[in-house]
Amino acid sequence: MKKNIILLISFLIVSTMFSQTVVKNIESFNLDSSREIKIRLPKNYQEKTEKRYPLILTLDGDYLFDPLVGNIKYLSHWDDMPESIVVGIKQSKTRRDDCKYDTNSELPEYSGKKFYDFVEIELMPYLEKNYKLAKFKIIIGHDYTANFINYFMLKQDPMFQAYINLSPEYAPSMTERIEKTLTNTQNKVWYYVATASNDAKNLRENIIEIDEKLSKIENENTNYFFDNFENSSHYLLVTTGIPRALENIFSIYRPINKKEYKEVISKLETSPYEYLNDKYRVIQNLLGVQKKIRINDFVAISTVLEKTENWDELEKLGGLARRLYPDNMLGNYFLGTAFEQMGKPKQAMRTYQSGFLLQEVSFLTKDIMLQKAERIKEDFGYR
Repeated sequence: MKKNIILLISFLIVSTMFSQTVVKNIESFNLDSSREIKIRLPKNYQEKTEKRYPLILTLDGDYLFDPLVGNIKYLSHWDDMPESIVVGIKQSKTRRDDCKYDTNSELPEYSGKKFYDFVEIELMPYLEKNYKLAKFKIIIGHDYTANFINYFMLKQDPMFQAYINLSPEYAPSMTERIEKTLTNTQNKVWYYVATASNDAKNLRENIIEIDEKLSKIENENTNYFFDNFENSSHYLLVTTGIPRALENIFSIYRPINKKEYKEVISKLETSPYEYLNDKYRVIQNLLGVQKKIRINDFVAISTVLEKTENWDELEKLGGLARRLYPDNMLGNYFLGTAFEQMGKPKQAMRTYQSGFLLQEVSFLTKDIMLQKAERIKEDFGYR
C-alpha cells in the first residue's frame, strides 16, 4: 500500500517543498560560466548540530529533482531511509554538451570533460565545505545523463557509493567497463538499473542484455538491483524507479520487518544480539549515519531470544536497552524476564519493581511490570 501512494505523495508535496529549496549559482572555472543548482535540506537541518546527512545528487535536475525530493520526504518520514541532502544540477539547455563523450575513447571529452571536472573539482568540494555531508553519496541520471554518471564509478576511489541508472543510454563500451568495475571493485557499491515494457526500444533491448551480464556478478561488495516495469514508459518509469532504487539502496537502514524476521533473524545460527549490533554498525560505517537502535528492533530480537530460550543474550539485550533508553521500562523488562528464567527470582522481582517507575513503551505498561513483580513475590513469599 505504501509503495502505491508514493507517486501521489510526491506530487501532493511539491507545493510545500519549494519553500525548503535553495537555488544557487555556482561559478565554474571549468565551464567558464555559472551553473544553477537546487539544494534541498532536511526539515530539521540546523547549522549547529553535529548530525550529517547522505548526499543524493541528480543530473537532469530540471525534472528529476522534484520527484526525488518527494520520495525522500515520504520514505524518511516512515524511517525507511535517512533524511538526506538533495542537490539537482539544472541541464535543460546543456545536457547533451555536458554529457558528451569522445566517439573513439568513449570517455568524457571537450564539453563533457569540463562538466565532469565541474562536478568533481568544483561542485563536490563546495558541498563538502558548506553542508554537513555524510560519507555516503548517491548520483542519479536518466537516459543520456545515466550513462554519464558511470564515469564517476570508474575511478579507483569513487566519490559516489551508489548509482541510479534510469533507462540508461549507455555508450557502446560502457557495458564492459561497468561489468569489469562491479566484478572487481574492493569498495562497497550499490548499482540500480531500470527499464520498462514501453521504454524506447533500442534502450530497452540493450538494458536487458546488460542485466543478463550484471546479474551474474558474484562480488560481495557489489549490490546490484534491476527493475523492468510493466505498462510503464521511458518517462513514467522515473516515478517508480526512484522509490524502488531508494528502498533497495537503504534496505539495511530500515527497521526490522516481518520479512527480515522470518527469513533471516528466526533462522540465525549465530548470535541475534550481535546481529542487531552489526546492523547498526553497518548503518554507521557504510551510510555514515549515527542511529540509535529502534524500540521495534529491540522487540524483534527479544522475541527470537525468548522463543529459543537464550536467556544469557536476553540479559545482554536488556543491559543495552537500559543504557540506550534509561527512562523507559524496556530494558528492565528484558532483564527481569532473563533473571526469572535463569532462576534468580529475587533479582527479577526487584528489576520489575524498578521498571514500574519508568515510562511505558511499546507493549509494556505499569500494570504488566507490577503483575510480574507481584507474582514472583507471591510465589516465593518475598516481602
